[in-house]
Amino acid sequence: MHLDLLEVLRASGASIEREISIPAGLLKDEWELTEPVKGSVRVSNARQNVVVRGNAKTSVVLQCSRCLTDFSFPVDLSLDVVVPVSTFNAHLGAAAVSDDGDDGMELSPDDIELLFQEHILDVDELVRQAIVLAIPIQPLCRPDCPGLPEAQAYVEREADPRLAALQNLVKPN
Repeated sequence: MHLDLLEVLRASGASIEREISIPAGLLKDEWELTEPVKGSVRVSNARQNVVVRGNAKTSVVLQCSRCLTDFSFPVDLSLDVVVPVSTFNAHLGAAAVSDDGDDGMELSPDDIELLFQEHILDVDELVRQAIVLAIPIQPLCRPDCPGLPEAQAYVEREADPRLAALQNLVKPN
């Protein structure tokens, strides 16, 4: 999905809002979506900056870091980017992202080139980046996941009697 920002760039205070609907198979990365991405995005011209804000929801197939089974992980996405208007005037030049108190995601010139082609916003790439940021580093299928069945044998067996003296060191006072 691409948004033409020409209307927004022409007038300070102008904005556009669009619904996001991206089919599950369209975004390509190391994970798989189990449902389409649904949400909305709003692009506003705030005089010196173009502000992109929105939210979306989807589910991603992840592998549990304990038991190694695949599970569906629901993801709430927050789309938040601030880019200087001067970036579009210079046709994606190396202008620095100004921080005027907005809490938008700071972008490098390379990131700006990924998201914007002249005055066109690539919403698919924006959503893909938001998903990458929303996925946990060590996902769990459930909070009390016991882990691999083979590892349970080590947890459930009796302590070695030769280590009984060490057990007293670990007990709290």
